[in-house]
Amino acid sequence: FFFSLLRGQSPEIVQQPVNQTAVLGSNVTFSCTATGHPKPVVTWEKDNDLYSLELNPRAKVMTDGNRSLSILVLIGIKSEDYGQYHCVANNNAGAMASRGASLFPGKVGKGIVPKNI
Repeated sequence: FFFSLLRGQSPEIVQQPVNQTAVLGSNVTFSCTATGHPKPVVTWEKDNDLYSLELNPRAKVMTDGNRSLSILVLIGIKSEDYGQYHCVANNNAGAMASRGASLFPGKVGKGIVPKNI
């Protein structure tokens, strides 16, 4: 028991991101919540590429430090944004990746007006 307190608790994803459908020009959010001790740092990946989101100026990550909630916001969806996203929670006791959540192209239907096309 004492050793586990020193080592900490490895991260656990308690809220998984979910699939989204979006039309070009719209905004999308993916959410992920992780627990662990010490509090894990949550990062995001697209198509298993560590750097793709860092290089995307329309991808923003917001966090709520109290609940270890991380929200990935994609602004003004472009075709290259479609794919699979997942979060990774890390602390000094370990790491855990979420299930993948896909961003699918939406169909522009009656009453839906895409922005910025």
